[in-house]
Amino acid sequence: MKQEKIKNIILISMVLVCVYLSSNVWLKLPDFIKYKGEAGEDTKQEEIAAADIWDVVRPIKNVIKYKDNYTITYSDEQDIWGKSVYVINDAFNNFNASSINESAAFPSQYLKFDFSTNIPVEIFLGQMKIENKDIQFRIKNIKNIIIDLENTNAIYIYNGENTIKIESSSINTGEISNIVRQFDFENKTDYAFEQKINDETIQVPIPLETTAQTPVFVQSELDVFDTDTINQIAKNYFKGRYDYVRKSVEVSGNTVFMYRTEKVLKINSEGLLDFYDTTEELENSSDVYESFVKAVGFTNEFLGFPKDGYLSGVENIEYEGNYGFRYIFSYKILERPILFSRVRENSALQIDVIGDSVISYKRFIRDIDESQMNEKNETPILPAANVIISNLEEESDPRYPEDVPELKPLKRDMIKNISNIYLGYFDISRVSKEQALRVVWVIEVGDKSYIFNAITGKLIEEWQ
Repeated sequence: MKQEKIKNIILISMVLVCVYLSSNVWLKLPDFIKYKGEAGEDTKQEEIAAADIWDVVRPIKNVIKYKDNYTITYSDEQDIWGKSVYVINDAFNNFNASSINESAAFPSQYLKFDFSTNIPVEIFLGQMKIENKDIQFRIKNIKNIIIDLENTNAIYIYNGENTIKIESSSINTGEISNIVRQFDFENKTDYAFEQKINDETIQVPIPLETTAQTPVFVQSELDVFDTDTINQIAKNYFKGRYDYVRKSVEVSGNTVFMYRTEKVLKINSEGLLDFYDTTEELENSSDVYESFVKAVGFTNEFLGFPKDGYLSGVENIEYEGNYGFRYIFSYKILERPILFSRVRENSALQIDVIGDSVISYKRFIRDIDESQMNEKNETPILPAANVIISNLEEESDPRYPEDVPELKPLKRDMIKNISNIYLGYFDISRVSKEQALRVVWVIEVGDKSYIFNAITGKLIEEWQ
């Protein structure tokens, strides 16, 4: 009797195992059964993302003015930004008890964190778990955070319109100020102030760099001809739907994976990964922080962020009557910003989020070709001032009206409106491998950016 019971238990167990295995082969599980597992994955992604927010919400450069010294750095070996996050957290936690000046004068000695875009303050508050409507109303966005090197109880925030001073005994920037005071200015770039060109004064400091590391060769992180890697990326993206995906290779070399017509992954011959997903039921995104955590979590799980990546843009988007956010990320190469040709409409990383869903993801990352790094050396470049002068539009001579001056991109009355000058690397994005970056001077005037070849001085592109 006892033996028969044991046999029955074993038989029932075997039947249940067979049913389970058969269901995985023949049945497509309904969404409500899969939901719990996928929801758990989403929660895990969000927890990972929240821990890594400050790795991508970080300044593109640090500006230091101390006594007679002034310089700009694009690296942060001592993690000054990481230490400053705690100070900002203290300032926001005690905001209502602090002295707030909404039209504060800039401190005379400072460390300024410069972000490449206006970052919604909700991203800071959400990550710091602070609910304060007054901060949202007064600050709205963060473009610069300024540490006063003389007053250790104050920080300043520039929101894109005005500078707000927050002063409180709960703020202590002493450790950060001590690090900056010991900074080695001798080995950093020198800058010229109030430089005049044709009786017009440039209002921003001009970097006095005369050499740059070039040539620098890069290659796309994705090789469309590496079928094993590409197939694995597709499997990680489509997951349980991969068996129902149709794969095709176009004449141009592009590889396309398609689930119905609702979920498409495309990797072109230059290494641009592009997908869109309309399989989910969409709801409006109302919280820019929660949507951002979703974007960061997805990217961490799907190929990860590029080295030295940072948030470079936040936009409102609309898709089929639903509203959400677009997050744009860029990165640095050799401690300099990389710029992609807009003729080819590429950006390093662009993620569209509606509600809880990533509906679009574009990725174009270039890695340094380490095998050709021995080709790189310090090469002479034209000084920034010389590039500006050579690209100024010439005035016609009234004595010779028939002589038409050569058209050039910069006009004399633009000089006083120059807001930024920096050296970067420009990627024309034409080939997937052995692409040489161009070292460029970027001149920002109002809402326009002019990209000049730093070696020849010629205009490459004009952005608006």
